[in-house]
Amino acid sequence: MAYGRLDVFWPDGNFKSYPLIENTVSVGRSTGNTIALDTNTISRYHFSIRTDGEQVILTDLDSINGTFVDGERVETHRPRILDGGEEIQAGHLRIIYHHLDEMPTQPMTTILETTQRLELASPAFRIDVIPPEGSFPPGAHKSAELSITNTGEQRANYRIEASGMPSDWIRISRPELEIEPGETELVLVNFKPLRRPESRPGDYAVVLRVIHEETSGLLEANLLIRVLSYSGFGMALEPKRINSGERFKLHLHNQGSAILPLTLSGQDRAGRLSFTIQPPQVSLGPGQRMTVSGEVRAKSPAWFGKPIARDFDLRVRSNDAARFTVAARGHFIERPLLPGWAPLAALAGIIMIGLCGLLLAGVIFAPRPEPNISAFSVNSPQVAQGQAIALNWAATNAQQFDVQVNGTPVLSDLSPDTTSVSLDTRDLAGPVQISLVASNGGQSVSAAQSVVVYVPLGEGSFTADPPQLVRYVVQSLSVAWDVPGAVRTRITGLERFSTTQIDSTYGASGSIRGLVGIANEALSLILLAEDQVGNIVQTALQIPVVNPQCRPGGNGITLYAGPDTRQQVVGTIARNTAVVVDAQDSSGLWIRAQLPGGLRGWGPVDAFACDPIFQVSDLYKELVVPTLPPPTPTLNFITLTPRVVSTPAAPVTPTTTPTTSG
Repeated sequence: MAYGRLDVFWPDGNFKSYPLIENTVSVGRSTGNTIALDTNTISRYHFSIRTDGEQVILTDLDSINGTFVDGERVETHRPRILDGGEEIQAGHLRIIYHHLDEMPTQPMTTILETTQRLELASPAFRIDVIPPEGSFPPGAHKSAELSITNTGEQRANYRIEASGMPSDWIRISRPELEIEPGETELVLVNFKPLRRPESRPGDYAVVLRVIHEETSGLLEANLLIRVLSYSGFGMALEPKRINSGERFKLHLHNQGSAILPLTLSGQDRAGRLSFTIQPPQVSLGPGQRMTVSGEVRAKSPAWFGKPIARDFDLRVRSNDAARFTVAARGHFIERPLLPGWAPLAALAGIIMIGLCGLLLAGVIFAPRPEPNISAFSVNSPQVAQGQAIALNWAATNAQQFDVQVNGTPVLSDLSPDTTSVSLDTRDLAGPVQISLVASNGGQSVSAAQSVVVYVPLGEGSFTADPPQLVRYVVQSLSVAWDVPGAVRTRITGLERFSTTQIDSTYGASGSIRGLVGIANEALSLILLAEDQVGNIVQTALQIPVVNPQCRPGGNGITLYAGPDTRQQVVGTIARNTAVVVDAQDSSGLWIRAQLPGGLRGWGPVDAFACDPIFQVSDLYKELVVPTLPPPTPTLNFITLTPRVVSTPAAPVTPTTTPTTSG
């Protein structure tokens, strides 16, 4: 049974998955490896992966070029634990390790219901996206499958980009690739938030962009990736050996990514010690460190004898859903009030009298009991500015209470019967430390809670200029917004109007000016505004699209099959009849009008009177228009006229006739 798999990516774009079945798997170019990879950029035996049933461990086998996990080189023969989603670099190969519970990645022949499909006609390509399922915490990972289909007739190059979360959380298996006509290529987009306190939990609006390199054509897919919080905690006791009368320090560290409320207490097995910890309850923000102090005392200190070491535990319990409990072991050195040699028989009476006197003085001059705060809580660790913070507490031996905010008193001299108050937050913002101070005479103790006061998202504005667009016309569009209380904003929908690159996120207010494009249908824009604690509000803006219309400037217009009066006549436009025009020719001297029944014909631009909501010169330019057929060849006949040619007479040669004499 497989416990994981390796996805191997070659530089030429080839990809193959290898299941991990054996407890120990070796990887290298030699055929003696469990996984033999045919490339001379790795060693014969490069690295191994093994499992003990609980952990999966990678070990570099003294490779020449080294093995890198998430960009860090692994020391030779030193184990490296794999959690899943790690990127392993060996030579020129990129290898992704996956856990068992993840399905092998295979090219999809059918599109599931969760697939987002976008199509672009020119340049001709299509993308299919299968988003990751479910939410996951930092340290874990999920993958999206992106299929790119070249529907054109030429080989094309594509570039893949992703935004919407920190760049080091995203890995693209093939950020650049070349696709033959009619072929489909698969790209894996791996999301792995780093396990750090600053890895903010919440929803991340991720945008996958596929760019056609030759024409800069762009397709975008929007994914909502939900990152959970994770818990992590550290503590240390200083000093671990505590003498009577000494105070200890407990160092706390929230190593997780969410606010962590904690309750602190002490306990020893024999029940002979009492503990005072100030404050007994705290809340730590992500990554926050805090030091609390306290004291350990013997409930009934011994009068005589030797010092006794008593073990105790300081316990910290989380008040979130995890309810984890951790402890730090310490040692309390209980020292008797008097040394062991004190009770000598000769001095027994004197000592007893002295002790009685001390006890009597202690009763008469005993100090007031020390106040104690057993509980202190707030109604929520996150409060919107303007909403009251409810404070509740339980305490004993207190004569008055004071409430401080970030060290400044805000409520003073509260009566000892008070157990709750409300705190105004209209003038507060950001992380706030609220302290409760209980006093009794000259003694006082305090408890603290951390609260984040955030500015709530107010009712903002989201506008577009112009407020409507004209179909088939190249136009400039600008949008502006202002959302009080937002820490970041994002706009979707503009990619359907213009291919101009815009930023993935913006501030609480801003504008995008001069986007040039053509809108052939109503434009639906969405403004996503996020506040300090991750609340998201959406504002929709609908920009309608109207048709460009023209009328004959005179009595009527004859329309031709092409922008030439020698073309075939396809119809006429009667006087004062409005028609929709959808294109101009490359010369700008002809425009195309739509006729009933789906027919379209060309007419001279100067024969039209068009609505003032658009400029005819901004109409979409149609570069492929009907042309005239070649002219029919004409036969030229030659007429021949006969003429008389004079021939000179042949010369006559005289002859002599002989005579005969008788």
